[in-house]
Amino acid sequence: MTTRYLTSLALTALFTIAGSATAQSIRLAVAPDSKLWIEGGSNLHGWSCKASSIDAAIDVDEAFLKSASPTQLKKVQVKVPVRNLKCGHGGMDNNLYKALKADDAPDVSYILGSFDVVPAGGDAFTVKSVGTLKIAGTEKTVNMDVSATKLADGSIRADGELPLLMTDFGVKPPTAMFGTLRTDNKVTVKFSLLVGSETLTAASAGDRR
Repeated sequence: MTTRYLTSLALTALFTIAGSATAQSIRLAVAPDSKLWIEGGSNLHGWSCKASSIDAAIDVDEAFLKSASPTQLKKVQVKVPVRNLKCGHGGMDNNLYKALKADDAPDVSYILGSFDVVPAGGDAFTVKSVGTLKIAGTEKTVNMDVSATKLADGSIRADGELPLLMTDFGVKPPTAMFGTLRTDNKVTVKFSLLVGSETLTAASAGDRR
């Protein structure tokens, strides 16, 4: 009886702590002018494909609203529908969708796994992150440095870039113009995410309620 009682008590305490931690988590939305794009080269010229929208969820500890410290990050997920990537040319768009297997894997996604924070002076810092990137249905662990800055108006901007090889994700570099244009295997994913001051203010007000 004593063992069973202690086990029950321990489980109750564990779930209480877990529930409390969840309650202290606050989700922040990124501003509409946040950007993500892919840059690459070819045998003829460079190219760039921009995401028309970004689905990003940033969960932070409630203490983040006071100190805006990256150490209070709890979860980061970014998802971009493949068909939201626009290259400025319909033919290139369709070739990209085919290469990224948009019908079978409609989203490119990233989930933050772990990170270290390195101060960069003033209100700037570098987040050395390890996360999982999923492209065309294939997941890979990636390391990425993200530069974050608290702006004068209270907003927070995070900028980063990640070079990668398409073939590492089972993607065949697309071609165009009957094979005359051949894209390079190496591409760079770049992004600039902004959490506006009004978002932080609204989250803080909601937290006080």
